[in-house]
Amino acid sequence: MVGRDARIPNVGIPGLLNSKKGKVVLWAGLAAIVTTALLTPAHSPAGNMSAIVIPPAPHLKVNEEAEPAASPIASATASMPAAKPSATPKPSATIRIPALVSPPPVAGASYAGSVVLNSTGAQLASWNATSSFCTQESWETPSGMVSNDRFGDAMVAVNGQDGSCAGLISPEAYSSAVIEAFIYFPPLPGSSGTIADWTSVWLTNQANWPTDGELDAVEAEPATGVNAVAYHWGSAGSPQSMSTDGFAAGGTLPKDGTNLTAGWHLVDIVYAKGFFAVYYDGKEYTSLSSSIVTGAPVNILITTSVTPDNAQIEQQLGNSPQNSSSSPAAMAVKYVKVWSFK
Repeated sequence: MVGRDARIPNVGIPGLLNSKKGKVVLWAGLAAIVTTALLTPAHSPAGNMSAIVIPPAPHLKVNEEAEPAASPIASATASMPAAKPSATPKPSATIRIPALVSPPPVAGASYAGSVVLNSTGAQLASWNATSSFCTQESWETPSGMVSNDRFGDAMVAVNGQDGSCAGLISPEAYSSAVIEAFIYFPPLPGSSGTIADWTSVWLTNQANWPTDGELDAVEAEPATGVNAVAYHWGSAGSPQSMSTDGFAAGGTLPKDGTNLTAGWHLVDIVYAKGFFAVYYDGKEYTSLSSSIVTGAPVNILITTSVTPDNAQIEQQLGNSPQNSSSSPAAMAVKYVKVWSFK
């Protein structure tokens, strides 16, 4: 995902991608708790976004009471939805995170200072940038929708038609920060583990791409149907990139954990000049310490679009899109929090 001109990876030519530490020790159950949340919402006929059903998020409750120990510990109880979205969620496991006056991010807490943003519900929906963001590619149309779902979470939906697009962009830009988002990634019908559509969580400054850099913390690649993390930098005449999928000419980012699939997930990002790290469900997935990480002010983007299957796209991808859904699909965002970087 990029400054929108050439964000499609050409997997037909290996090595080319044209687009877009301190850890908190969690019990290993966190990833399983989040990823086993119900993955299959009801899919509605093409165009009918009002019929999209998103399952309730696992409940993460932080208690301020600490256990008697050298380092204060709080308990967090995670509850998952049962077999149907309408069923009452039931507690399923307990995880532990450090207790502070203000709860820290689930991952990257050693980098986090004070909370500077805690956006939910209607405030998140007010980030709607569909009309401006979704007109920058010739094949995209701003036919998607941003609203609040039955739980009050921000919903970013597309209608299943070719090019349908919707997106959120944060009003503020951050040159260094710890960012946490609790997001539902929609499943591709018939392939419940695959994230539907070109669905992304990324940081960039579109006005000065790629000079100011771009970090794709989540990008469900249409060429492969698999999520990848990528970093882009360089100049307009000579863009450079690295990624976890091995197709970037500038190098391969290490993969240290489990990749994302569809469902509810916690995504944490540490971003500063010379360093970034991306965490999924409390576990580090990749990181980079390098002078190419600019530390320039970047906005938070949460976007999705239906990649069309046509000759132009197939030539760029090297094959037909692997995760485009002809049914309406939606991301849900329960919250986005930002801490200062210390």
